[in-house]
Amino acid sequence: MTTTGDPRRVNYAKRTADTQAAFFTRHLRPGISLLDLGCGPGSITVGLAERVHPGSTTGFDLHPALPEGADPDAVTLVEGDVTKGLPFEDDSFDAVFSSAMLQHLPDPLAVLHEVRRVARPGAVVGLVDADWDGQLLYPTNPLLEASFEVMRRLRAGTSPSVGKQLRSLLVQAGFVETESYARVVHHGTPEEVAGVGTFTASLMSGQRDQIIEQNIATGAEVDEMEHAWQLWSADPGAFLARFWIEAVGWAPEA
Repeated sequence: MTTTGDPRRVNYAKRTADTQAAFFTRHLRPGISLLDLGCGPGSITVGLAERVHPGSTTGFDLHPALPEGADPDAVTLVEGDVTKGLPFEDDSFDAVFSSAMLQHLPDPLAVLHEVRRVARPGAVVGLVDADWDGQLLYPTNPLLEASFEVMRRLRAGTSPSVGKQLRSLLVQAGFVETESYARVVHHGTPEEVAGVGTFTASLMSGQRDQIIEQNIATGAEVDEMEHAWQLWSADPGAFLARFWIEAVGWAPEA
């Protein structure tokens, strides 16, 4: 599987079960059946599969894939759209995981109701997602601030601030014994700052046509914001920190 050409896909492929699912993997055990919802390039999925082997692991996504060199027999990939329901029978899985998917949806609760349907009695569910309402950025300027507004407007109709709601959403969907945690992802070394700055600049340029077509900003303004992120990424004192929220819950026992 290749991720070349899409900076977001490349970024997702850097995430692993160790970096994204440590709060969840301690609840897994060999032999259970697991669903990774919104598995993307599969870099997290393969780590989860190792922890439940010889149990079954299913990855579900619009464009599911596995990392290069991964054992294709270790994970069953299913293509589909979570907003249209899950193509699985009731009570199909002992564990369900989802990373950074709910923020892209208009109605996260509807999807979690589907998760509740396919979760067996006693199944564990783990969610992790960013929350755009919490971040620390230095230095900043009007162009960088404007770029955040542009990205929010591009995400109209989705849920970029869902992180803080994860525990509540699990409760509303019918899960019990829910817990939620927060961790801070920070970028404070030259390499980390250069990476996140270059990535954000590439997002601006990669969505340039869409931004212009939706009258969110002009082409010149997009170019200015992209350049501002490039300058920020080279600033020797730059720093960025953001919240990621984790939540875990259980389907009620029969």
